[in-house]
Amino acid sequence: MNSISKKNSFLVSGEAGTGKSFFIRQEAKSHNAKLFRWNVRIDRSLREGREILHQQVRSKEPLYVWIEGADDLTQEAQAFLRRILETSSPNVVSMLEAREPWKLSPPILSRCIPICMNSKYSFRSIKNNQVANKYNLINVLKPLKKEDITLQSISKLRAQGYDPFDIIKLFEIDKNLLNMYRQIGIGCSPWIQLAYFIAAQ
Repeated sequence: MNSISKKNSFLVSGEAGTGKSFFIRQEAKSHNAKLFRWNVRIDRSLREGREILHQQVRSKEPLYVWIEGADDLTQEAQAFLRRILETSSPNVVSMLEAREPWKLSPPILSRCIPICMNSKYSFRSIKNNQVANKYNLINVLKPLKKEDITLQSISKLRAQGYDPFDIIKLFEIDKNLLNMYRQIGIGCSPWIQLAYFIAAQ
């Protein structure tokens, strides 16, 4: 594997579950390179990892060095990481994974090519939904009409998982509805206020 670019260090950022880990693994696999992973969230000062990382970045074989949680590093550890990025072998690609990249020092940021994962696309939520659908854990609620809302149905609708505010939106705004919003605003239960509102109709 030739050096990908003059900057062979990448900063992969994004919220939890957006595919950072998946992306890094796929990059290493697509370049037929070995993958070395070091979790700095449990070694923020790199007390244990300094010598290991120092050896890894001098690899003569194609290697991806995955530094997980780079944004948790102390300032001193970030200074060491900067030297690692500057002296790594052309065969080594450093992948810094971070949720809050603004915590990294400017010298590190300037040495990395930024890759920002889409926060609207969550691998974790997709997987959770697949599992939930497989075991019928998701309760699909049917659309409600104003006529479906009775005093007797309030407790049942609550147990089924309906949102009381979605139910309230079914009614036209009047004096009683505005009063209900005021009561909810000062901390009253929306379900109890909804019951009072229905009873007064």
